[in-house]
Amino acid sequence: MKDSLKALDGLRGLSALYVLIHHARLALTQSYQSGLVMHPEKYEWYDKLLVYFFGLFKFGHEAVIIFFVLSGFVIHLKQASSNYDFENFKIIAYLKKRIIRIYPTLLVSFLLCLLIDFLIYKFIPDNLGIFSKYTFSSFLYNLFLIPDAPIWGNNFPVWSLKHEWFFYMMYPLLLWLANKSSFLPFIVSIGLYFSYFLGFSIPYIGTAAYTLTVWSLGSLLAVAYKNSYALLKYIPYLLLLCFLYPFVKRTESNFPVLDLCFGLITTGFIALIVLEKISIINSLLIQMTWIGTFSYSLYLFHTPFLSLFKAIIVNSESNHDIPYHLWYVILAILVITPIIYLIYCFTERVAINYKKTI
Repeated sequence: MKDSLKALDGLRGLSALYVLIHHARLALTQSYQSGLVMHPEKYEWYDKLLVYFFGLFKFGHEAVIIFFVLSGFVIHLKQASSNYDFENFKIIAYLKKRIIRIYPTLLVSFLLCLLIDFLIYKFIPDNLGIFSKYTFSSFLYNLFLIPDAPIWGNNFPVWSLKHEWFFYMMYPLLLWLANKSSFLPFIVSIGLYFSYFLGFSIPYIGTAAYTLTVWSLGSLLAVAYKNSYALLKYIPYLLLLCFLYPFVKRTESNFPVLDLCFGLITTGFIALIVLEKISIINSLLIQMTWIGTFSYSLYLFHTPFLSLFKAIIVNSESNHDIPYHLWYVILAILVITPIIYLIYCFTERVAINYKKTI
């Protein structure tokens, strides 16, 4: 099943690309309601086709849920067949690898945000308020990746990275608990989920309390993948939840339910991939592994560049308004992706190669 694991790299890459397209359409063109619905006369027939095509990319939050489940699967994959032997779990090496994997790219993103906001200020000199989010306290919160804290700068996708870091910090504890009883991590995860669901927000953790359960779905899938083919072959049936998910209206109060539901759908889809049930899906995803190699950089760097694009475009428009057409969306995607790959080559890839030597 090694090729199926390569396909998961392709899935991660496509999810990052999906988020880029999702944010590009939000930043660089009018929304469907304020654009095509209210001003159809401003759209040529091909513009209307593009509006409907890019409408397929409105599920950016769901793409992040895919990241969470994939992360849970990959992080726990090595330990999933060791009967939770915590004594042989090298926690210092684990933490060192997580730090090397996350922080070099994260620190570059801090500098990139500041540099790009300075450039935006140069384009729009009266936009001094752009620096209001750059406070020392928010920098510390983001440096230590505290989930329930304001974003430093304009790079709001960092919210999910904060959740990831919380999962990484919780993992040794959950593994230690599993060594005592396999039910204890389940109890902790469900307890945190329902604490948030019932309205009790834990300081500094916030919504990460319930997304930990979504992440744990990936770790449970890793256990099935390593130890129980009989169970693994039934997990793809979770995809049947796809027929229910679109009919539940998304509101702030039911985020935990919807995210858990989509996490289960994602778990079913990943199980389908590792079982290699539909070879054409695996083949297509394997072809996309090249995107997966720099998916972290693509995810973390794209928002600052989109902000710069938006500032330039809006400032160049005669009425200083967001365009109704989607050509800037396409241009931004084509320009930003190779730029981020170049940055990846000198930052994230260096860190990854160093991590392999540990």
